[in-house]
Parts: sequence; C-alpha cells; structure tokens
Amino acid sequence: MKSCCEPTGVKLVSTVKQSKGTLRMVKILDSLANAANADDFYMMNSQRADLAKKRLQTEKDPDKRVNLYFRYCVESLNAGNTDEAIAVMKQVMAAMNITGESLTAQTKPFFDQLAISYMRKGELENCAANHNPQSCIIPIQGNGIHKLTSGSDSAVAIYKTILNKFPDDMQSRYLLNIAYMTLGKWPAEVPKQWLIESGIFSKNTSNIVLKDVGANKGVDMNGLAGGCVVEDLDNDGLLDIMASSSGMNDQIRYMHQMKDGTFKTETVSSGLVGITGGLNLIHTDYNNDGFADIMVLRGGWWGKDSKWPFSLLKNKGDNSFEDVTIESGLYSPGSTQTAAWGDFNNDGWLDVFVAHENQPCQLFINEKGKFRDVAPQYGLNINAFVKGCVWGDINNDGYPDLYISIIGKPNKLFLNKPGALPGERIFEDISKSAGVEEPIYSFPCWFFDFDNDGFPDLFVSGYGNSSGFYTLAAEDAARDMLGLPPLSETPRLYHNNGNNTFTDVTKEYGLDHVSFTMGCNFGDIDNDGWLDFYLGTGAPPFTSIVPNKLYHNLGGKKFEDITYATNTGHIQKGHGVVFADIDNDGDQDIYEVLGGAFEGDHFRNVLFENTSTTGNHWIKLKLEGVTSNRAAIGARVRIKVKMPDGSFQNFYHTVCTGGSFGSKPLRIEAGLGKATGIEEIEIKWPNAKQTKEIITNVSMDTLVKIKEGVGKQ
Repeated sequence: MKSCCEPTGVKLVSTVKQSKGTLRMVKILDSLANAANADDFYMMNSQRADLAKKRLQTEKDPDKRVNLYFRYCVESLNAGNTDEAIAVMKQVMAAMNITGESLTAQTKPFFDQLAISYMRKGELENCAANHNPQSCIIPIQGNGIHKLTSGSDSAVAIYKTILNKFPDDMQSRYLLNIAYMTLGKWPAEVPKQWLIESGIFSKNTSNIVLKDVGANKGVDMNGLAGGCVVEDLDNDGLLDIMASSSGMNDQIRYMHQMKDGTFKTETVSSGLVGITGGLNLIHTDYNNDGFADIMVLRGGWWGKDSKWPFSLLKNKGDNSFEDVTIESGLYSPGSTQTAAWGDFNNDGWLDVFVAHENQPCQLFINEKGKFRDVAPQYGLNINAFVKGCVWGDINNDGYPDLYISIIGKPNKLFLNKPGALPGERIFEDISKSAGVEEPIYSFPCWFFDFDNDGFPDLFVSGYGNSSGFYTLAAEDAARDMLGLPPLSETPRLYHNNGNNTFTDVTKEYGLDHVSFTMGCNFGDIDNDGWLDFYLGTGAPPFTSIVPNKLYHNLGGKKFEDITYATNTGHIQKGHGVVFADIDNDGDQDIYEVLGGAFEGDHFRNVLFENTSTTGNHWIKLKLEGVTSNRAAIGARVRIKVKMPDGSFQNFYHTVCTGGSFGSKPLRIEAGLGKATGIEEIEIKWPNAKQTKEIITNVSMDTLVKIKEGVGKQ
C-alpha cells in the first residue's frame, strides 16, 4: 500500500535554492514558533504537560496539586501520550480513593477523562496504526472493527459506571455506543436502556459508490486540522494536491499527480521547505500568468496573541513556488482562517478579502500584482470573530457581493453597488433586510445554485451555541440519532428570491440537523446536474467523535442524507474538503483533510474515489479570461441541455473555489444527468462590460477550453 509521506511535524531540509521572499517568511515563521509560550497557545500540549509536571514539584496545596495532576493528564492525552495519561489518572484516582461506588458530580470529570483516554488509545492502536479504508467510518464494520480491544473494552466499562449514576448523560451514552461499534458488538450487546439504535444507518440507499484510496494513491498525508487545494498546478492536465497541517512547525505538502494516477510528494523540490502551518488554503491566479497561486491562512483559533501572518505562494510554473507575501504588499500578522478571492471592481485583477478573528478584516485591492488594503474605505474593516467569507453575485448584476460568517454575532451580507462617480463601487450592508443573519453561531459558508433557477443561493453552517460552543458535539449527535431537539445551532439553507432577499428553507429541504461543520464543499457527486455537498465535522475535544456528512440533492426539491449509504461517515475531525474529478474519469471524487487541533490528534487524509456507474453525462469547462481575470473567477455559466422527453433544462455554475474551507479546481465540472445533448453554453464574463458569449456545438463527456472573445480552443 503506497503512503504519502512522514508526519507533517518532521523537519525537512531544503536542497534547492529558495527565493529571498521564501527565506524571509521561513525566518519569520521559525521565530514565531520558537518564541511561542505554551501558556498562551492551547495546542502546545507537550510543553503544557511539562509545565504542569514542573509546577507539581513546588506546589504544596492539595487542591491545587489535584488540579495540576488533572491538567497533566489532559495535556498528555492531547499531546498523544495516551498511556501516560491513563496511568497517571488511575494513580490519582486510586490515591484519592475515587471509585465507581463513590462516583459523584464532583468526581465525574475524572471518569470522563479516563474513559475518553481509553477511547483514544483504541483509535491510535487500530484506526491510526493499523489504518485501512474502513477505519473510523461509522457505522464501524468489517476491517474497521478494532483488533486490539483493550482501549474500547476499558472505555465500555467506565461508561457503564458513569451511566449507572448519570443515566441522562447523553454524551457518555453516545460514546458507549461508538465503543461497542469498534468492538463489533453493536447493537446486539449494548444494554438496552442505553442503546442508540437509530434507523439512520439503513434509512437511505444509494447507487453512489465511494471508497477511500488515499493510501494507494499516495495522498494520505498524516497531520492535524488543515486545508487543501486541488488544482492542475503545473498545467499538465492532471490535478495536483496541496495540503496543510495547522501545527506551528508542520510542513505544507505538495503532492504532484503522475501519469499513472498516483501522487509524488515534491515538497522539497518545489521550494516549500520551511513554509509551515496553515489551517486553510485557498488558490487563485493573482498575477494573471496562467498558473494557480496558493494562499496559506494561519493562526485560526489561536487567540489575540497570535501574530502569524498568512502567505501568498506564487506558482512559478515549473512545479516550484515562492513566498511573495511581503513584496506583494500582503504582509499582515494576525490570526485568520478564511479569505476569499474575487474581482470586486471587474478590472481584470483579482482582489482578496481576508477575514480576521481578533483584528479588523482587510480588503486588498489588486493593482497589477501588488496589493493595498482598502477595507476602511469600503466599510469592510469589520472587527469580529469571522470564520467564513465568500463572494457571490446575488442579483446577477455582474459584480460579486460579499457574505461573512461570524461566530457569536449576526452574519453580514454586503451588496456591491455602483457609487456616485463613474466606475466607483460601494458596499451596502443588507444583512437584516436580506434575512441572512443566522445562525448566530456559524462557521463555513458558500453560494451555490441548488435549484438551478439562475440565482445563487446560500448555505451557512451552524457551530455550537452560546452556552456550549463546541463542547456539545457528541451529545447533539446522540440527540439527532434519537430524534430529539438539538441543543446547538442548525445550518441555514437560504433560497435566493431574486430581489436581494432570501428565504430560509432549511427545514423543508431536510437540513435542520446539527452537524458541527468545520470544512465543507459542494459538487455533483452523481452527475445528475444538481449540486450536492459534503460536510467535514467535529470539534477540538476528543469526545467529538461525530460523523462527516454527505447530502444528495434530489432535483432541487430536497436534500437527502446519504452518508451511511455511501460509507463516507468518517468520525475523525474533518477540515478542508474538495470535490474534483481527480482521476479524470468524468465523475467527481472527494478529498478531505482529517485531523484535530491538538498536537496528538493526527490522522491521515482521505480520498474518496468515485466508482459509481450512474450513466449520467457531464462536461468540464476550463475558462480563460482576457479582459476578465485570467482564471475567470466569478464567471457565470448556463448550460442548456435537451432531455430525453424533448424538454430543455438549464444548469447554472460559477467559476470559484467553492466553500470557505476547501479549495476546488477553477474549472466547471458539471453533471448533465440523462441529457441527450448540449444546446448551448452561455458565459457571462466578469469584466467591465459584462460580456456575454454563447458557445454551441459542444459534445458531452469531454473537457472544453474556452477563451474569452475567442470561443472553443
């Protein structure tokens, strides 16, 4: 079985000459990592465990010593030292005479911590160390069942003890069921009073066939939470992968697709050694040279003391990259996890909105490859904890509007309008009148035309609530399976009414379910012409063992959860997600970055290969702007097809990277269903004159390149 590479924390040494800009950024990143104080950064878990151990040497107060021991066990677990966490917690409980018989609300945290430590032990010994395509996919079955059972056996015993005293503890009940699954004993051997036997696992069927081939293809990078870009980075006709891991010293990885369909890790030769960290990646062609460039976003969730800058990596066109952040005018220390590229003034150069968490957001205008922050001028220097941002032309006037997802405050929608002066653009906050401020606790988001009516609709994920934030993931997963009301925010699906307002259709479309979405994206998994989506879910605590979700669009009328029918319910924490036809067989596959926030929460990324045989047709369109930006980001495409009954159907797409956490190829990959032929393709180019172009005589099931003003190439 081919595997991608060593864990991301392994230090690489560059053997190629790196640019001055790259070396400057490497020096900055190394300096920040070396100066970081473990007390200030929650993910420096080994150092935090050492600090607790050191403070125990001088602390005399008995209560404070107990707290330090508990902290030591928590940080040891978070650092990946599971056996140490278990051994010390057992010693502490024995010394304090904490037993099942004496279990109280005050001593329950010790049992909770010990139980999840054993659960994590089982994961590491089985899902991680003996990884296979069925590992950690719920419902756990086949080769996913643990062969080394001591971890889950011990967790089961502790959760039974907890539930005997606290029968309403929904989180423990849920984790008990998961532990039984890992042992191959669910549902038969779960005590009936605690069984969560939901019909959800067998409710839906699907002809969509997906299987994790990440290890065989060489793209199963082993890391923490991170982002990914899937794009043809060297213009050889094959899609490549760039992926990140958010640890301070975690090396970004470039995985170059070879002609045989496998991937070769070319991080060293690409000049990227020392470019570390990155919770999210997003790509573009900022300098209109025809090669996709990468933005690396760092410091998300790291707090007000985070001074990590984001990076812009210029693609040199020869499978190598250089950091041009400083020289391009983008250098800006401060935590961010989300940004969005769009030509807001249609001058042919892509601008970028960078959302921050603890300082004002920025709007960088692109002046022929150099950038200048103009956010104050446009009223977009918003100071909020922003976790998602996307451009979308909500009124089809040819200019992209901006949506911002904020945790803990109403979300924002800014309408891009003409100003008083010729060529001037202004932004108007229409959030309240448009009806898109919720959920108040939200995370990633995107625009897509889910019902093919020609107007982009909006999806905004929910994430926790004011009291529990992200600590309720497992409990809400149990409540969802049992049909109980959720405690946390549900996502919102907003239908575009075509008049700058939206209607919340979440419930009627079957999406009123808590998902704790972090990474996500959309695509057409069965090529039926209707856009589906996949949600990477979870939260930092190890108790957040919740399945990622795949939703199938039923002809624009409803979304159906087909997670379990397609074996895509991975319970490792999901982040960057991309739909893309990676193997060039005509249907889209799904690549996902897995791994958590803590130092020891590594996992291998997955590539769900699509081997479905739906018989549906497709078309790929690679657009090249001339007066528009060369990548054609923001171009609106209408594909008119003839159906078997003689009727006509329009399918609508926009050139973009998709959702706000995951960056898909800058080309249209459109399903056409059972169409008998393509009547025409209409392109609205994102240029100053709003040029429309009609392309005819296009065959189905092929890739077509179209150049602005020239037509098919």
